[in-house]
Amino acid sequence: MLRKSVTLSLQEDIDKLKKNNSFAISLSNPSFSAKSLKNITLSKFNLQGSLSGEEKLIQLAKLKLFKNWKIANENKSKILITNGAKAALYCIFKAISEDKIKNNFGIINPNWPTYVDLIKLSNAKPIFFNTYLKDDYNIDFTKLNNFIIKNNLKLLVVSSPNNPCGKVYNKNDILKLINICSKNKCYLVLDESFSSHIFIKQFKKDVIKYKQDYLILVNSFSKNFHLQGLRLGAVLASKKLIDIFTNIHIAVNGAPNFLAQNLIIKYHSLLKAPDLNEKMNYVSNFLDSKGVEFYKPDGSFYIFPKILNKTKFKNLAKRNGLFYLSGEAFGNGYENFYRLCFEKNETELKMIINIMDKYEIY
Repeated sequence: MLRKSVTLSLQEDIDKLKKNNSFAISLSNPSFSAKSLKNITLSKFNLQGSLSGEEKLIQLAKLKLFKNWKIANENKSKILITNGAKAALYCIFKAISEDKIKNNFGIINPNWPTYVDLIKLSNAKPIFFNTYLKDDYNIDFTKLNNFIIKNNLKLLVVSSPNNPCGKVYNKNDILKLINICSKNKCYLVLDESFSSHIFIKQFKKDVIKYKQDYLILVNSFSKNFHLQGLRLGAVLASKKLIDIFTNIHIAVNGAPNFLAQNLIIKYHSLLKAPDLNEKMNYVSNFLDSKGVEFYKPDGSFYIFPKILNKTKFKNLAKRNGLFYLSGEAFGNGYENFYRLCFEKNETELKMIINIMDKYEIY
């Protein structure tokens, strides 16, 4: 039986407590500022639109989401708009898996729990490759190569920026991943859903030549521009694969949300990612001052701190209305960590840090 989403379940539990007038707040989930738009018309609300996405939004995806990729052959590559990154990933996993054949899909840990759920839903088996705080979450590429061969991997999932630790792989690392996967005829699914939230200037400038053979890129308007309610993701892959992904997406979701697409097409102001450097540094400096071990994020809006005293942390957090995603949700071996989100409004973020400071919750 498929488990409930650990991230959405956490928010659901918090909302229930709030309805009962209990103080409850999430350390692990973002809280976004409201957006307002004028003169919205729903005159086309009953239209389905293009089955693979509106052309104007596809061009915006190329410009805003895949801007660090130079497409080598426009005739062999294609972009598909999906109803969120989750839908994109499901279509990919389902297309690559084959019924009645052992499908081993690798995941670089720590990982977004949704990868595991969607891989299992696609009749494939998730197999995990851990990276560690002591190594700054760097990948040992020799070990990874052996891992792919030993497990006969058909697909490898890597997120950059990583959710939850904020690791971003540089250009050389990405090229190594591409070469290793291509050599072993293993599809590389590179999830760049937080690519607009990168704090290292050089990483923002890295441009990589996109070759479509074994590389599948996933990105998200929703996560990058804090538009989760619009549910819009994008996939860049070979035309052959995109055709298969499109058929699966249509079968499960229908065409990508026409209203959501046209909101973004009409209101380009929505495609502006806030600068999170100040919030990231604020939380990082607090953790640093308390002697907490963590990897200072290169990107995303998460930090993955190591808990100093797990029992004390758990008891004090619950007593003071702080709820969080424990590290085991992101892979075996991370049980002494938790996900801390710094993308919150300033008042809420300061309140959280003040509570943690006052009651020594770290």
